[in-house]
Amino acid sequence: MSQHRLGLLVIILIALALRLTLLGGQSLWYDEGVTWLLSQKPPGELLQWTAADIQPPLYYLLIWETDALFGSREWALRFPSVIFGVLTVPLIYILAHRLFPAASSSRRLASPPLLAAGLFAISPVMVYYAQEARMYTLLVFEATLAGYLLLKLLHPKLSAFDNSSSAFRLPPSAFLYVLTATAALYTHYFAAFLLIAHGLYGLFILWQRGWPARLALQLLQIFGAIALLFAPWLWILLARLGDDPSYWPGALKLHEALRQVLITFTAGETVLEQTGLWIAVGYLLLLILCTLYGRLYTSMPHVSRITPHVSSFILHPSSFLLLWLCLPILLILLLSFQSPKFNPRYTLLAWPAFALLVAAALAQFNVERSTLNVQQVIFSFFYALILATSGFSLYNWFTDPRFAKDDFQALAQFVRERSAPDETVLLSSGHMYPVWAYYYGWQGWTPLPRLERLDINRVTDLSISAEMAQSLAGKGGVWLVSWQDEVIDPNGVIPFWLDRIGQRPDDAGDFQGVRLEHWRLDPDKITLLDESPIERPALITTDSREAPAENLTSSSGYNFAGQVELVGVTPLSDNDLALFWRPRRPLPADLLLTLRLTDRDGFHWDRAPFVGRPGAYLYPPSRWPVGQLVMTRQQLDWQIGTPPGLYWVEVGLGQPDTANAAAGFTGWDILDEQGRPQRRTGLIDAINVSQLVRPGPGDSLPALAEKPLVDFSPIILLRQSDLSSRQAEPGDRLLLKLLWQAGQFNFDDISVGFDLIDAEGQSHRVGSSLTPSRKFNLPRWEANDLVLGQYWLAIPPQAAPGPAKLQVRLVNVHGFFYDEVFPFDRLEILPTTRNFNPPDSTDMPLEADFSGQVSLIGVDCPSSTSSEQAICRAAPGEEVTLTLYWRAGTAIETNYTVFTHLLGPEETVIVNADHAPPKPTQGWVSGEIITDSVSFTLPETLPPGDYPIEVGLYNAADPDFTRLSLTTGELRVILPQPLQVE
Repeated sequence: MSQHRLGLLVIILIALALRLTLLGGQSLWYDEGVTWLLSQKPPGELLQWTAADIQPPLYYLLIWETDALFGSREWALRFPSVIFGVLTVPLIYILAHRLFPAASSSRRLASPPLLAAGLFAISPVMVYYAQEARMYTLLVFEATLAGYLLLKLLHPKLSAFDNSSSAFRLPPSAFLYVLTATAALYTHYFAAFLLIAHGLYGLFILWQRGWPARLALQLLQIFGAIALLFAPWLWILLARLGDDPSYWPGALKLHEALRQVLITFTAGETVLEQTGLWIAVGYLLLLILCTLYGRLYTSMPHVSRITPHVSSFILHPSSFLLLWLCLPILLILLLSFQSPKFNPRYTLLAWPAFALLVAAALAQFNVERSTLNVQQVIFSFFYALILATSGFSLYNWFTDPRFAKDDFQALAQFVRERSAPDETVLLSSGHMYPVWAYYYGWQGWTPLPRLERLDINRVTDLSISAEMAQSLAGKGGVWLVSWQDEVIDPNGVIPFWLDRIGQRPDDAGDFQGVRLEHWRLDPDKITLLDESPIERPALITTDSREAPAENLTSSSGYNFAGQVELVGVTPLSDNDLALFWRPRRPLPADLLLTLRLTDRDGFHWDRAPFVGRPGAYLYPPSRWPVGQLVMTRQQLDWQIGTPPGLYWVEVGLGQPDTANAAAGFTGWDILDEQGRPQRRTGLIDAINVSQLVRPGPGDSLPALAEKPLVDFSPIILLRQSDLSSRQAEPGDRLLLKLLWQAGQFNFDDISVGFDLIDAEGQSHRVGSSLTPSRKFNLPRWEANDLVLGQYWLAIPPQAAPGPAKLQVRLVNVHGFFYDEVFPFDRLEILPTTRNFNPPDSTDMPLEADFSGQVSLIGVDCPSSTSSEQAICRAAPGEEVTLTLYWRAGTAIETNYTVFTHLLGPEETVIVNADHAPPKPTQGWVSGEIITDSVSFTLPETLPPGDYPIEVGLYNAADPDFTRLSLTTGELRVILPQPLQVE
């Protein structure tokens, strides 16, 4: 036996060993489950299934035959892939011999045939797919065999490429090529791209040989025969083109796809992308350096002409291999460009060409075995690099659970062992049923929804509750198996319904690639599946003159800009809120939701404002069906220490503001029933927090000082103080946040007061609270609990400028009386810059008294004409700026929002310019003049005419958005002069 043959035999045995290692050790995943399902069907049903699928039937028919031989165990279903993977090793060896005959000398350290066979044997991607019950190794085998047969047809002389146009009798290899190419088409539709590459190579050979008629006719007969043999299935293929509902429409990112292909070809499927990218770059450098070296070496004068280097045969091999490698990949990417369903495994039919090119590059360093020189060292280094990277990837495949297949096997066994007799299983998405039935059997489960195959258009909606009610009738518990639910149930509709009717009793386990959840059902709540999912409708009023909220109908809701309604909400837990939307028209994909957790006093209890897409990333608002109720779930991120009680959720919608990067967001107006803008955020009240928000497993505790700021042990300790500003003017209002810690004997129902000691030593009461935090009195705390308290501190007008300190008073009037005082923080009182002088004149003098609390004393319009009577003028599309002058009256207990509306016919609001005044109204001092500038842009299509402007104030922290009335009872001021649009 020659050394080459012995080497080939060793390589084949290595390939076989790698592909048989742990062959049945991993679970089947979904695609393999489909393979098993089709192997159990009669051939007629199998053909019907594949006719409606995106894969032709040959591979499934093969498994249908081998199932009778090997059975349906995991290893048995995968064993045909092993066979074709091993058979490809000698086949690629023979192909390399035909491509590089002179470079295949047995006297060399390594030749292209052995290198190509070795690369194939240890290739991570080839081992990976040889252990999968899918058609990819069969396709690679067919592609390699077709390439060999084509070269045998076009270059019948083994020793060299014959360019003569002598008689060419049609050999048996032509019939074998036709059968192989046809089989490839019936294995995978993308084999057509390989045949296009073959056809172009055939045209190249015809052109080179002067277009011999006999060879041209023979090629025409060969490819015509392939077309005729595939014609019965061609109409099915044409019907499937553009009709694949298993992926979203869009554009493929070509650079990302090419990067994935390169990583897969070099490092396989079992490395992290960043690691795989470095391996891929290494392969590219190897190819470039080896090719450059080969060119340089063969151009040296001392190199004999008969030296059998690959470069001396580079013309036809490189043309053939580059066409084989590049053209199918390019055509697959182009086909996927407008329907970006792409996976690197679709390009595996081009992998043998990649291996042959790498082998040819390495063969540039082919030297005598007895010689030890730089060439041999470089060759050894590069080959060691390939062995190391392949070994690393294969080690990951056999040992690292991160790269294991989706573990349906372990999950099904887990459910079978732990499921109670009164429990059932739901599958989301339902199209995974083939692999589930393989492991669990055909009884005791329901697919939701019932799908034969993945369909992105069949998104689970709230009506699924009817099917759930049938499946859960008489059941005491349910297991939910979720796989690709991010596509079919992206917003979690099925878990929402289960959360409404049951409780999650325990951890349901952790499984690779598949999620399992468990509920025990409340029989008294099963009827909720037949009721509305909305527990609390969103209600809207326009002003305080309307009927109270409890008299509104449930059809009321927040209408955002006529685009979408927030119909209502359903709280599922303290930190889980379901919101229900109804689109009125197609929505933009970049729609943003803003959400804040607040209370009646204007304190925010969330860790940070939420600004993001409503609902799941894979189900953007642009996909929401118009007129259909859509549910999204929002996690409420409460601050650590938030006390139990009732809170509000402030909701807004809008789009990114690309014109104003600083703002970042443009909110949509909320319209009333007449389409008039009212405000830009809606309030959902009575959101209950049932217990103190304590740090969770993943939470980091707030940074606490080693020594408490206030130590009133064993009753209470103050651990942290946070002021909204360390500087303030007299009359300002500051937010103070304190983090308290309960002592071991926290039995006293204490209240707190806050005093400011100014630079002159004068004491001023600036705030107080009956409890340290909202209505959560101290005896309800547990020892060592951290509780957040928030307070408004009103700096009195008479506070002296200079350094000041804050002190807290802890007062107990129940039982043993005490009034303890503790300093805890400092701030700087600035000299006041408040203005008490009204403007000398305004364009529109006014004296509009709002309940004695504030007066609007005038308005300036910079665009006014200089006439006896000021007139505001503007053109459509222009920005208008008004300056409002307010005079504070009596103490204001509420922070009001200013509304400025441009009115159209029948007083419909055309432009809504609601805004917060420059300073919170609670900080206004009696007699102070507030200069308030407001800008708005006129619509481009606004017709010419006079448009009145109304101005007023309302309480944005009130769900009814109550307006502050004038002393006359009116709820607004109409400015004396309208805006004249020219």
